[in-house]
Amino acid sequence: MPEQPWWGVPGAAGSLEVEAAGARAWMRLDAFDTDCFGIPMAKVEAASGDRSQAEALFQACVRSAGEEGWMHLAARVPSAEADLVRALEGAGFYWVDATVIFGRRLEDTTGPGEVPIGIALPEDLPVLQSLARGAFRQSRYLMDPHLSPAGKERLTDQWVANALNGRADRVFVAEPKNPVGFAACRLDRRERLATIDLIAVSEESRGRGIGRSLVEAVCRHYEPIAEVLEVGTQLANTAAARLYEAAGCRLVRSYVTLHWASPELRTGR
Repeated sequence: MPEQPWWGVPGAAGSLEVEAAGARAWMRLDAFDTDCFGIPMAKVEAASGDRSQAEALFQACVRSAGEEGWMHLAARVPSAEADLVRALEGAGFYWVDATVIFGRRLEDTTGPGEVPIGIALPEDLPVLQSLARGAFRQSRYLMDPHLSPAGKERLTDQWVANALNGRADRVFVAEPKNPVGFAACRLDRRERLATIDLIAVSEESRGRGIGRSLVEAVCRHYEPIAEVLEVGTQLANTAAARLYEAAGCRLVRSYVTLHWASPELRTGR
């Protein structure tokens, strides 16, 4: 009988397998994060086996990271798994973020919002990057004191660029002639799932219903081709949570993200 994973999908191609006292984990170098921050960064993607050995397993992950020359690890676990959070902390990981995922069925979508919504154009990229830098202040990257500010800005800019270059199925913009907000959406046609991957509104334009209009536009567009919309935000971002609840979304799951930084990264050597 296959081992029941604690979280994640064990054994994904290209992963580094780590074993310790009857437990196993899988780690993978994150090329995107590595490129943005200029240091080798990886993720602990899954774990399974003897759960009582979780701390020993995560300590083995840290040792393996050192052997591989990786300077930073991230692990995202379901928030209900308090024992795994404690085990990660015991192995030297530190808490950086709690993520909440909201979802709603795409049916009976409301009519157009109060703000005109269009589709982003390639020439909108600098404006959207500026909007994103002003909005994404509570992500796990921003909350990590061991990651460079320049790397955080590069990551935000590249994330938006990737969305416009095909990572997103569609990027919606509020007030297209002079964008004051945007929502980048991905589509899983097999699962009939639409996901808001990025959403941002300029600080001076908040409170005008722009975020709500963007979410409503997303719902109207994807209702014929998807069954469910999902969107995530940080637990600390109560304004975003209120927006999604007002748009008919309900909390469906949550995660805790912890990071580990090498001694060299912690001390800046």
